[in-house]
Amino acid sequence: MPVPAFLKQPHTLYEIAEQYWDLHCYPTQYVFSLLAQVSEDKLEREKCIELSSPEGQEDWLTYCRRPKRSVLEVLHDFHKSASKLTLEVVFELFSTIKPRSFSIASSSLPTEGRSIDLLVAVVNYRTTLKKPRLGLASNWLKNLNIGDKVYGWIKVGSMVFPEDATTPHILIGPGTGLAPFRSLLQERDVLHTAHKDVLHLIFGCRYKEKDFHCREELERMVHEDKLSLYCAFSRDQEKKVYVGNKIAENKELIWQLLSQDARIYISGTAKNMPDNVRDAFVDAVFGKCGGHSVDEAKKLLKDMENNGRFQVEAW
Repeated sequence: MPVPAFLKQPHTLYEIAEQYWDLHCYPTQYVFSLLAQVSEDKLEREKCIELSSPEGQEDWLTYCRRPKRSVLEVLHDFHKSASKLTLEVVFELFSTIKPRSFSIASSSLPTEGRSIDLLVAVVNYRTTLKKPRLGLASNWLKNLNIGDKVYGWIKVGSMVFPEDATTPHILIGPGTGLAPFRSLLQERDVLHTAHKDVLHLIFGCRYKEKDFHCREELERMVHEDKLSLYCAFSRDQEKKVYVGNKIAENKELIWQLLSQDARIYISGTAKNMPDNVRDAFVDAVFGKCGGHSVDEAKKLLKDMENNGRFQVEAW
């Protein structure tokens, strides 16, 4: 059959499955409509039609999305229908591996642009069905050897930092959200413009001794009065502590920094963290320190966002 344009040259089906298809992606409802088209088994076909219909969306969520069931596991469950797949339908059924974006975690200055650092969390967990799951890109990177080639490209990040090195920065980066801030800190360190009164980093992770990323580097900058560091180790004590708690604890200082035209930067997972951080600013900083109502505080935060003083990079 004709080769898809993105492949550029002929490949065996095994090579395509191994290198281009995301075999562990979650199947869409369209996958079940494809299985229904080729199925010759009455029960499987009826179930596929149901799962692909608008009325069956809740069943599809329960069967696929919530337990994180992969497309391969679905084909195993519907093996009679899967045995009737044609080559053309197989190419419709599987989606290609999507490129992953990572924030660069280093400045180009120390190495004169010859290398970059990435801060990547290796994904490894079990689903609600007790099935093991490994992150595709993170585990591939983990298993690379020195000398292996990695193909990618560099694009301009979404965060814009002021050229004026005296403008206060409030950097909020739990976990791998530290990445873009490490890049900034390295650059300011090399340029001798890093100072604890300007650079304020609120970092969070589960355990101080297990996942405190770049600890030696950050503690060195603190010791040299180049950085003010506030850490939230959520699992090191009975009561969980998050970056939002650190914002509340230091609300007076943050309010003072905002009066000095400080910029706020948030980086990390998009799940709950950005909203929790916003709530901490609205309640503790603008509310308790600034005396603003919730609506007033939200408007002030929105105005800061529109003016580039409040920036979020979340994934």
